Amino acid sequence: MEALLPQAEPMILLSGYEPPKEDNAVNAWVDVSPSSPFYEAEIGGVPGCVALEYMAQTMALCVGFLRRRNGLKPKIGFVLGSRKLAVNLEAFRSGERYRVRAENTYQDESFGSFDCTIYDSAGLVVATAQMTAFQPDDGITPEKLKEFT
Repeated sequence: MEALLPQAEPMILLSGYEPPKEDNAVNAWVDVSPSSPFYEAEIGGVPGCVALEYMAQTMALCVGFLRRRNGLKPKIGFVLGSRKLAVNLEAFRSGERYRVRAENTYQDESFGSFDCTIYDSAGLVVATAQMTAFQPDDGITPEKLKEFT
């Protein structure tokens, strides 16, 4: 997973992925447990607001596969926004596996749009969003970004 994402442990929230069957989409999954990042014992899982990051990492995974196929390494990306975000659960429950799908609907050198959906173990939709992301040119590194903050 680290070869495809610009994140490193422990901030990789996805548990695994299916090898993509399509050029423009990827399916990943999240296995929620008490050791999951952002787990809250009071609610018995991970807060529903983390859906946005699950989707963002699945988007990055989709782009990571495309970049690897073209002989490139993953690079930093930023979520610019989301439209029609709907999260239909309070928490991602411990002991459950959730499938996260990101489908690339637009891509150029710097910008991408994705339709994202999260399904519970019964196949019911628990979260959706249309998300837009930006990847700056390869000269931008985390160290250079600190100069602007």
